[in-house]
Amino acid sequence: MPVTGWVVSSIVVAVLGSVFAGVIASMNKKVVRDKWGKIDFTKTDFYFYWTRWDTIILIAAIYTFLNITGLLVFLLRGDNINSPIIQYFIHQTVVFSLITFLWMITKLVYVFKGIKERWPNEFK
Repeated sequence: MPVTGWVVSSIVVAVLGSVFAGVIASMNKKVVRDKWGKIDFTKTDFYFYWTRWDTIILIAAIYTFLNITGLLVFLLRGDNINSPIIQYFIHQTVVFSLITFLWMITKLVYVFKGIKERWPNEFK
């Protein structure tokens, strides 16, 4: 069984994942922390508006959708798991759907935590 699709897909995942993670990690300098290292949401407000993080999540979600569509097209064409294209699309779909989901959940957790700490009396 040729593994060309898995290898190429792993390289693409490493490159795109590194670029996406680098863009998101560069926003960490905007986070204000207290003396215990916890995020101070009263001084850190970028979680509450559209940022590069949201753009990366959207791009990753679109890319995942395109991979799912490509996988469906090639499966309907009659290709099987031995096809490098099918291997590529399966790997990309699994990895980027997981990455997109985790980034989205992480962003939502920070937003909800920030709302709870920034406006505690509003939501009791």
